[in-house]
Amino acid sequence: MDRGTKGFTLIELLVALAIFLILITLAVPAFTSSVQSTRADTEIGDLRRALSFARLEAIDRSITTQVMPKEVGAAWSDLLTVTDITSKPPVVLRIVPAMSSGANLTLPSGVTAISFNNLGGLATPATAVAISYVLGAQSRTLNVCLNGRIQLGGNCG
Repeated sequence: MDRGTKGFTLIELLVALAIFLILITLAVPAFTSSVQSTRADTEIGDLRRALSFARLEAIDRSITTQVMPKEVGAAWSDLLTVTDITSKPPVVLRIVPAMSSGANLTLPSGVTAISFNNLGGLATPATAVAISYVLGAQSRTLNVCLNGRIQLGGNCG
């Protein structure tokens, strides 16, 4: 028999496959964490832009705007609306998409809406609001200060 044929033996293929599977096993958790971190950054950024939009519209139009869940009693991770509550009936200015499944937004007890007055400050509630965002191992805090400033992390000091 001629042993000069080219190719791989079954043992060589199994060893290569085992090495490949070990590398994949190490890479998947890092990739999942990276995807989760990116999703968390994107979603907290979307919320921050919605709050900034509400504040700027309140200033530009000299109105009171409000950010709240679209459905009464719904979670803050569901659809949100930015509404001009000065006009009768109230006018929805923007709808903010829902967070991804598994994401959770937590606001202080009793806060059902965040309103900005015509000067850009908080109309309601009467204290600064710390919004906590959690998605898996990722967490972020978004603060809305009494003067209307919106900042990621830190405090209103």
